[in-house]
Amino acid sequence: MSVDQPPSAARGPVPLRHHEPLALRTVFVAPQRAMRPVQTGRAGAAADCPFCAGHESRTPPAVLRKPEDAALPWHVRLVPNEFPVVMEAAPGGPAPDGSGLRQPAHGVHEVLVECPDHERSILAIPPARWRDAWELCRRRLAALSERSDLAWAFVFKNSGPAAGASLEHVHSQLVALDFLPPFVAGKIAIAGCASDPFGSLIRLAEAEGRIVAEQGDLVALVPHAPRQPFETLILPRSACRHFHAADADAVAAVASLTQRVVARLDRIVPGADYNWWLHQAPFASVGSTSAGIENWHWHLEILPRLAEFAGFELATGCHITTMSPAESARRLREA
Repeated sequence: MSVDQPPSAARGPVPLRHHEPLALRTVFVAPQRAMRPVQTGRAGAAADCPFCAGHESRTPPAVLRKPEDAALPWHVRLVPNEFPVVMEAAPGGPAPDGSGLRQPAHGVHEVLVECPDHERSILAIPPARWRDAWELCRRRLAALSERSDLAWAFVFKNSGPAAGASLEHVHSQLVALDFLPPFVAGKIAIAGCASDPFGSLIRLAEAEGRIVAEQGDLVALVPHAPRQPFETLILPRSACRHFHAADADAVAAVASLTQRVVARLDRIVPGADYNWWLHQAPFASVGSTSAGIENWHWHLEILPRLAEFAGFELATGCHITTMSPAESARRLREA
């Protein structure tokens, strides 16, 4: 199906983006998010799950799918999110206020349904079909990168209720924004202060015994300062700014490594909830030659949700973990 197909009308008012400069905080005000169905842990959830095969009418039409032939049963599909954090600009929508601190939350918010069956884990998805899910993400990010109204996009997964999932059917989300979030801009600025920041990160992990697994050019490692036990970072050894520029081998490698890491985490902590997100460089519309971009490696952060973030973390931005990074890596390697 065409990536140029217009999105369906989303429910609720146009979401707004508020910025709090003293707190360095941006908040999306999206009341329609409260309308999301909640099915995690509920008996009979599969019967009315909008993501299961046969229930396609309960979601907007697919933007992309595999296989592409609509006459064949699908095994992965990308659909507009009916309860979005950001929306395409609509005629007559709210205008930015004079302060610049509030404006319509413009962008694209989609859901990647990774399996037609009512599965709860990526480990239930056959490897070839799991590679297709990542390839669909790569293709969609490439298409969005061509748009002059978008600055940056990322992919994220909430797996399990402790990680914020409201539907248990295995899925991820893709969001494209018209601005570069300050947190990501800060990471890029820090990368610009070193000649080879990601290479140094990998070499230090090798020296400290924090490598978990490798495949091709990609390496999975426990970071030097993990927020939770078994936190894992997956990244290419060679500089590659955008995941949508990755080759077929890299797509296959990230698919394999995500399943391998999650399988090992599940053996150590059965049923552990987790989040992950893929960070890449901004699109050309915001300047892909700025300091830090030339050294940038797209990367995927996997964060198990084994302990709550509480007052200390919220007040300071610092985290407390009960396991050393080297021990986390050892247990993941041996699981």
